Amino acid sequence: MKIFESLGHLAFKVKDLDASVAFYDKIGFPEFLRLLNDKGEPWIVYIRITDELFLELFPKGVGDKVPEADRVGLTHLCLTTNDIDETERRLQSVGIPLSRPRKAGRGVDGNRGMWIEDPDGHRIEIMEMAPNCIQYQAIAKLKAGKGPDVLKLH
Repeated sequence: MKIFESLGHLAFKVKDLDASVAFYDKIGFPEFLRLLNDKGEPWIVYIRITDELFLELFPKGVGDKVPEADRVGLTHLCLTTNDIDETERRLQSVGIPLSRPRKAGRGVDGNRGMWIEDPDGHRIEIMEMAPNCIQYQAIAKLKAGKGPDVLKLH
C-alpha cells in the first residue's frame, strides 16, 4: 500500500543565504517564498524546483562546508536533464564550474552524469537518464510484478 505520493522538499542549512539563493537561481530554481522571524530576518527561503518539489534554505549555518561524501547523512542531490551537454554549456555561461571532471561515456547504470556544488559544498549530481538505463529497467520489472531488481555491477 502506497502511503506517500512524492518527495516534497529537502532542507539545507546555509552559511550565506544570498549566495545560496543566487546560486540556485542561476541553475534555474528561483526563490518563490520567504518566511521572516519576529525580528524581520529570514527564517526559511523556499526555492522552487517544481510546483510539488522545492528546497528550503535555512540561514546562519556554521562551519565551512558539508561533510565529505562518505560521512553518514545526505550525500547528494540529483537533478535530471534531457541534454547534459547543453546543461554543461549553460552552467559554464553563468559561471558555475563542474566540481569534478566529467567522465566520457555512460556510467555503470547507463546514464551520463556530472557534478557541481552549491556555495556550502552540497554535492549536486546532474544526470541524463538513458531510455534503457538500469533504473527504468528495474521499474518496468517492478510494474510487471517481478519485485525489486538486484544487480551485481562488479
